[in-house]
Amino acid sequence: MKISIGIDASNIGEGGGVTHLIELLNNLINKFNTTTIKGITVFSSQKVLNKLPDSNFIKKITFPGLNKGLLFRVLFQITQYDKEIKKHCDILFSISGDYLGKFKPVVGMSQNMLLYERDIWKEIKQPKEIIRFWLNFQKQKRCFKNASGIIFISGYAQSEVAKQINLHRKEITKIHHGISSRFIGKVKPQKEISQYSLEMPFRFLYVSTVHVYKHQWNVIEAVGNLRQKGYPVELDLVGGTIFSPAGKMLEDALNKIDYHEKFIRYHGHISYEEIDTFYKNSNGIIYASTCENMPNILIESMASGIPIACSDKQPMPEFLKDNGFYFDAKNSGSIEKALVELLLQPKVRVENATKCLEEVKNYSWAKTTEQTMKFIEKIYKEYNHV
Repeated sequence: MKISIGIDASNIGEGGGVTHLIELLNNLINKFNTTTIKGITVFSSQKVLNKLPDSNFIKKITFPGLNKGLLFRVLFQITQYDKEIKKHCDILFSISGDYLGKFKPVVGMSQNMLLYERDIWKEIKQPKEIIRFWLNFQKQKRCFKNASGIIFISGYAQSEVAKQINLHRKEITKIHHGISSRFIGKVKPQKEISQYSLEMPFRFLYVSTVHVYKHQWNVIEAVGNLRQKGYPVELDLVGGTIFSPAGKMLEDALNKIDYHEKFIRYHGHISYEEIDTFYKNSNGIIYASTCENMPNILIESMASGIPIACSDKQPMPEFLKDNGFYFDAKNSGSIEKALVELLLQPKVRVENATKCLEEVKNYSWAKTTEQTMKFIEKIYKEYNHV
């Protein structure tokens, strides 16, 4: 028995959602002849479909309603989407967990914790943005209510979502995202801080989009304080602005702490294909996010062989475990303290980086793909009593 799987990617745009979908499809293409899948149909915007791999095994379908704003997408999903899905699919996988129709069976997926972290809504302070999160929460609530199976990518997400959405009598599984092999390095040699200088500084890297829960301004202040105290450190910030007020906070912090960019450089958006080069040129990683589901960037950082200073907010410790220098990302003093601990302990840096490389062996896109397809097939069989 071979089944046709539809993938509802109608509400993903950039970032981890697209990466996850591309990696799933690439792994399926490589193993197509050994799978029980007849074919894959992806429903999404043309922008997303253009990024996906080509194969006779994969059908890409878009509609005018999926290439417009949120209200147009929702209207299309409610009025027309189901009849199109029925033409192509035996089961639907809603990769962002917000399918609104009545087609069954459906497997939903949790990827966005911003729908549940209400404290961050208070920090955003923009009604339009908050309404968007609220609407997406309602969409996910409806999707999960109608879904026969739900995939979580972290234990933290499963426990938090269960507090706000009834998951009783749902088939649930936890499947971690994988990691691309090009991010996996070796433990970088670590030296005493006295062996660095302003000419040959210790280079920190923070990779993340810019939003209120990413706290780049606090990281900038912490690194600025270290420079004032004589530590030979520099900071590279990589990531595009996805919320303009946060971009203004970043700009203000840069102008205040290092207007001439002598030791802090903001590089803006860098393509996913180029980011690994920044890891290779760094001595330490900073990760200061306070809202994640499964933090892909943290996993990539763990694979780099470079020591990490990290936000103590879950789910970061779920993945980094005891292998990092933790801080409160909302407090620049806490960040500074953790960075000093990292700088002054080269042996611990090596130990942590070594353990992280062992930890990331648990993550691969091949494993993610296999587990995901087995779960979808299981849900299909249970629903149809096969």
